[in-house]
Amino acid sequence: MVSHHKEQVRAFVSETYPRAFKGKNPILSLVDQKSPKGTGHAVLVTEKVFKNFTHPIAILSGDVPGLSLKTFEALIYSHKDSQAELTLASAILDPSYPYGRVLRDRNNNITGMIEALDATEEQRQIQEMGVGLYCVNSHALFSTVKQLIPNNAKKEYYLTDIVKLIEKKQAYIVPNKEEVLGINNRYELAQYEHYFRQAINKKWMLEGVTIIDPQTTYIDAGVQLAHDVVLGPNTHLYGKTSIGEGTTVGVGAIIQNSTIGAKAHIRSYTIIEESKVEDEGIVGPFSRLRPESHIKKRARVGNFVELKKTVLGEDSKANHLTYLGDAIIGKDVNVGCGVITCNYDGGLRYKGKAKTKIEDHVFVGSDCQLIAPVTLKRGTYVASGTTVTQDVPPDSLVIARAPQVIKPHYMKKLWARAKKQKRK
Repeated sequence: MVSHHKEQVRAFVSETYPRAFKGKNPILSLVDQKSPKGTGHAVLVTEKVFKNFTHPIAILSGDVPGLSLKTFEALIYSHKDSQAELTLASAILDPSYPYGRVLRDRNNNITGMIEALDATEEQRQIQEMGVGLYCVNSHALFSTVKQLIPNNAKKEYYLTDIVKLIEKKQAYIVPNKEEVLGINNRYELAQYEHYFRQAINKKWMLEGVTIIDPQTTYIDAGVQLAHDVVLGPNTHLYGKTSIGEGTTVGVGAIIQNSTIGAKAHIRSYTIIEESKVEDEGIVGPFSRLRPESHIKKRARVGNFVELKKTVLGEDSKANHLTYLGDAIIGKDVNVGCGVITCNYDGGLRYKGKAKTKIEDHVFVGSDCQLIAPVTLKRGTYVASGTTVTQDVPPDSLVIARAPQVIKPHYMKKLWARAKKQKRK
């Protein structure tokens, strides 16, 4: 059932589950409530979808993302094993929670539910509360919601009122209350996220991952970690990231939708986005791999180095203060400090970004500029301070510097002149 922002809901579901609404037998149906008149009315407008449906119907709230499959199945099995027409999920909560209270008689039989807004002061002290999760026999459900009357503070048709109207009922008390708490504001959202993070962290630690500080470590549900991975404090792993066995991730590293091999070292304060680091690769500290970068086996990316759409070959290294964009770099290549691949000229000569290709066993000295498109063939040596503008044949030495000029004792005159001017 949808109402507010239904277009956005449908778009999200379609993107997440592409086959949800396709074919003769779609797995999902969205029913527009149009004019929301309460939870009971929301169930009533779905009746046409369940025409001739004879199985029990489960009802869930849209703002309870923590419900586990285990708990949901336990509710269904509890209902099937009983003779009840209605099984409601409840939890034992602090009286401060604004949920409907489960009412029982002296014999502990359920007599109904009352919303917190309509409850007396005495009823608000009841700690057993409904959590918006039900399993109801289909005939009993729809025949009962038609009897609801909006006789309450909100003038709405409350689904909770079916508990009083259905005779054969029971409660399934959820053992882990955190699973069934709803999100109504940003504070509750933050609490839920903390709960989820800790649950995910606990799962990985029990499977052999070392998390040095679980309180500051963020791991998305889609992340995959191998045995003996070590995560430093304040690390963030997002999306479909996977990390291989024995890899260490340092303090403050952020990795998103990337694949990291085994025995790699992702050092502190490194950012990796949609990239790949193979086995024994080293990245960081303070490095950034932008999307479509690929660090091959035993390759090294060091301090303040940025890569974008670049392949760094096996045993190659770029250790300091370097930008490598749109480059393919072979094996055993040394990229010196301050090297830049100049891959964009503003569209004057070519569209998009130009490519730089560096073949195996090339040495690029410090403070060089490689003006793309350009190729350095195997065995090339680029002297420090060189600007390369043309392709270089194999085993060549490339030097492009202005001649050095030395004027002996020239500064002695200038220092004396400057000192004299200060005295004036």
